[in-house]
Amino acid sequence: MGTSRSPLVGISTLVDYSQPLELLLRKMREAGFEAVGIGHKVSHFPYQDKRRVAEVADLTVKLDLFVDYIHTPIDIFLDLSSPNDYAREAAILVCKFAIDAIHELSGRAATAHLSNVQSMSLEEIESRLSFAHDSVRELTNYAGEKGILFCLENLPHPYSYHRMLERLLETAKEPISLCLDTCHANIHNPDPFTFIEKYASLIRTTHLSDNFGARDVHLTPFAGTFDFGRLARLLSLAGYDGNVMLENSLEAAMKRFARGQQVPKEPRPRGLDEYLRDSFEAARRIRDAMQSASSQDQATAAAS
Repeated sequence: MGTSRSPLVGISTLVDYSQPLELLLRKMREAGFEAVGIGHKVSHFPYQDKRRVAEVADLTVKLDLFVDYIHTPIDIFLDLSSPNDYAREAAILVCKFAIDAIHELSGRAATAHLSNVQSMSLEEIESRLSFAHDSVRELTNYAGEKGILFCLENLPHPYSYHRMLERLLETAKEPISLCLDTCHANIHNPDPFTFIEKYASLIRTTHLSDNFGARDVHLTPFAGTFDFGRLARLLSLAGYDGNVMLENSLEAAMKRFARGQQVPKEPRPRGLDEYLRDSFEAARRIRDAMQSASSQDQATAAAS
């Protein structure tokens, strides 16, 4: 974490897609959030429509709500590593839509999945690497020309699409920016910090949520088993200069409880206003821990 400014605390629109975007942004700001991440659901914010982008840009300026990132859409055919030229080019174009939109919103980053294919052989992963490198290089350069970060998100630990990301990072000739998803890192992973510690210097933004290690349930931080105190210290040590961005979901929790599919120990969801206030307190707790760790690091350095 840089010492020149305090990181903003923000939350993704994934928190509740059932709410109209403008209403949701206002409620986020009322809860205390200073930043927002635009979730992957394009129907919630059709940012290919320049008029809508201008409207949202005006509103976020009026609310003094910084737009940290846009999460590109998620679909099996949107694959930056695909050997199919048409599929790969389509995925690149969709990412460029997001990069253009976040630039118009005066934001920081576009986040994306490298691939959404869960199961691949090691041979297939290796055969896709050159395509993946070409796609990421093109998008990194395209974003960089606009002053935007193009960030790849880590995906659920047990599956092939995360193995591919690891191989991409291992074979990259230039640094690749990352978006850290803590819920994904914690899924069926005996040590989620192995990946995080190895690539902490590449993390540029975050999707912070919690779980109990088995499902991608997007709980509010500190409601599950992920160690956010350790993460705060690690990010501080790595010089993380991004914002504290949550990606928890009230809407998903409401659906789980309605269907009787909630996970054991999962807290019962409350109304949106209370949920956002609780989320803000969790985000502020993480920011405070980062700042405390940074102060301790500086004091140690000064004393040595």
